Amino acid sequence: MPTFLPARLRAGALPVLLLALAAGCGDKDRPAASGAAAVAAKGTPAPDFTLEKVGGGTLRLSDLRGRAVILDFWDTWCPPCRRAMPHLQELHDQYDGRLTVVGVAFGRDGRDAVARFLADRNLTFPNALMDEEYETARDYGGLQSIPTTYLIDAEGVIREIWVGAYAKADYEAALRGVLGS
Repeated sequence: MPTFLPARLRAGALPVLLLALAAGCGDKDRPAASGAAAVAAKGTPAPDFTLEKVGGGTLRLSDLRGRAVILDFWDTWCPPCRRAMPHLQELHDQYDGRLTVVGVAFGRDGRDAVARFLADRNLTFPNALMDEEYETARDYGGLQSIPTTYLIDAEGVIREIWVGAYAKADYEAALRGVLGS
């Protein structure tokens, strides 16, 4: 096992990371992971999680019930993730009070790198770090590629899944359907 990898990657998360790398982070032309992600498929309840926030404290998905959530799995090294982040920030700001965007960073380069990435880009929506055992990734079907982004309605049901970076208009069209606007 390469020693340059952080210990948490050497301890079992490497297969998830290698799969994401092999897929080139993500590709908007790739279909959403519906068959492989039976646990987190459209029309099913979003799996709950409690994760450590990048800035401290915890983030529990179920605490956001009553508002729409865009849940984005990403990491700092992923070019499609970097392209998607400004769009997600704009949506978070534009629909404040009715939508919360939540990022879950794999954190390959560590908490400090994720915190710097967020600060350098003025990304203010809540971000958490993937759990060390990658249970959250497994609950969401193994996440074939990143970014993988879920639109969850106010009742906690997954309404859309995107694999790869998309234009703001793509996210917003589905969001408007969920918000009824």
